[in-house]
Amino acid sequence: MAKKSDRSGTVYLRGQIWWVKVYVGGQSIRQSSKSTSKKNAMNLRDKLLGSRARGELSGGIPDRVLINELLDDVLKSDIEESTRKIWRLVVEKSIRPFFGKLKATRLTTDKMDQYRKKRKDGGVMDATVNRELSILRTAFHNGRKRTPAKVNIVPYFPMVKETTVRQGFLSDEKYERLRDELPHELKALFVCDYNTGIRKSELLAIRWPQVDFKAGLITLSKGETKGKDARTCPILNGDMHDLLWAAYQERQKNWPKSPWVFNRSGKPIKSFRGAWKSACQRAGVSDLHLHDMRRTAVRNMRDAGVPQSIRMQISGHKTDSMERRYSIVDREDIVIAKALMEKRVRRSEIVPEIVPILG
Repeated sequence: MAKKSDRSGTVYLRGQIWWVKVYVGGQSIRQSSKSTSKKNAMNLRDKLLGSRARGELSGGIPDRVLINELLDDVLKSDIEESTRKIWRLVVEKSIRPFFGKLKATRLTTDKMDQYRKKRKDGGVMDATVNRELSILRTAFHNGRKRTPAKVNIVPYFPMVKETTVRQGFLSDEKYERLRDELPHELKALFVCDYNTGIRKSELLAIRWPQVDFKAGLITLSKGETKGKDARTCPILNGDMHDLLWAAYQERQKNWPKSPWVFNRSGKPIKSFRGAWKSACQRAGVSDLHLHDMRRTAVRNMRDAGVPQSIRMQISGHKTDSMERRYSIVDREDIVIAKALMEKRVRRSEIVPEIVPILG
């Protein structure tokens, strides 16, 4: 085995590939140059030594770090509290039991493929596994960015193309049936979501001072929206106004000190999965999710001629690509398009008579 050693480090051949070894704190760090060129290996050695001099490289740590440690760090990182709560549940239930005791340097694509197979055998969809692996990927990227780094290399994370994106929405007829089947405390929440597409978490956080009946507006407070920006949404005349006003009158009469617009006896609503599922079954829309109201509202605003920029401001979409996901095209859209296209063809077939101009 050919070697080149000096006081700075060592470059050596392993087969046809040049490797680098440097010592930090009495422990060795070995890294492949992935090249048959000795010069490339020496450049890598100099890069590692520069990282060591800046305090960015700690002797032997990346060789010893367990994925458990990376998961602990990512759960303490600068993420939204609501995201942290969800990630912690996913990490503790699925990711940590499978990957936790594995050294970070030992994570391979094959290991991640095994994880996907295990999760899918348990009935989980590819989209869910993609989200779980993306948490692990973020943990590795965070570990690489630390000073000193806990990860030298972020492995390839295989993501499967998702083909299960939901495309459901609610028609006006089914909207009325579901509204009538929902329990009293969920009617206003449902109607507001159907008309504005505001996220459930944002709706549940709304307090009465944010509702202006005179102006017909709801103001979502800065810091309580997913995008951390304040937004203003309309209170539409009809069901939305009437149910919100009825909720306000009920609050004034029964629990005047409660600030929550959507509540159960003055207390904030935490969960309503069972009540929602039962109402959907009675209304004949058993596969409907509350989040489907988000795409329904965007579609309805689009059909009403509301400009895209205003639709995005109301629903809270940050990018037009995300907003376009909710522009669902269904059978009724195609029928309307067919009628409009045929109308144009008929119009073009009416050729005006050309009257010659006599000189």
